[in-house]
Parts: sequence; structure tokens; C-alpha cells
Amino acid sequence: MKVLKFLGIAIMATIINISFMACSDDDEDNGSSNPIVGTWQEDEGNGNYFVWKFNADGTGIEQEYYNGQLEEPVTFTYTYDTKTTVLTITYKEEGDLIAEDIDTYYVTINDNTMKVREFWDGGEDETPDIYTKK
Repeated sequence: MKVLKFLGIAIMATIINISFMACSDDDEDNGSSNPIVGTWQEDEGNGNYFVWKFNADGTGIEQEYYNGQLEEPVTFTYTYDTKTTVLTITYKEEGDLIAEDIDTYYVTINDNTMKVREFWDGGEDETPDIYTKK
């Protein structure tokens, strides 16, 4: 009887262990499902363009080019909610104890095109900025 009870407990423990192992990586996300990850460019003409680089780890860099010349790049952290399509970018310059600038956008992504409308307490941009994935 003791052997039968021990065998039953061992089988249950094995089943539970297999169940946990089967689900262990279901929630892992390496950024591949985040459509915003990558380099996006908005061309304003005359050698003026704007580049956002979004990394899978929630960091990024913003680069502005005027007449083809790079202005000082700015680093940021971001969150992107794929359900609400809300992008929040937080800029914190070196030496700042707290973030100085937080921008929030509605984002629509279709293939390699991203439409971005900034919004704030008083409203939102009526005309979206158009970025192309590079």
C-alpha cells in the first residue's frame, strides 16, 4: 500500500512539473512582436529629416538632421502599448535627476509606414507625421 501511495505522489509530481515547464516561456517577448522596434525616418525635404531608433529593451535615440548635418542626438526610454497604440517617450538628459520631457503619441503602423500624432492635455495633432522604417 505504501508503494502504491508513493507511486501515486511521484506521478502527480511529475505531471505538475511537466505542466510548469510547458508554460515557462509563453510570456517571453524578445521584441519581435513589438512592431515599433527598429529605425524610423521622417523626411522633411531639403536634407532635413528626423530619425527615431527604437531598441527592443525600451531604449532609443532621436536624431535630427538639418541640411544633411546631424544635430546633437538625444537618448530616451519608451513604452509602446500594442492594444491602445499609445507610444510614450521619456527624455532624460545627462545630469537630470528626473525626466524633463515626456511626449505621448497615437501610432498607426502598416508594414513599413508609421503615422504618429502627438497628444497632450489640450488636444492632439490633426495631421500625423509619417515615418518610414529603414
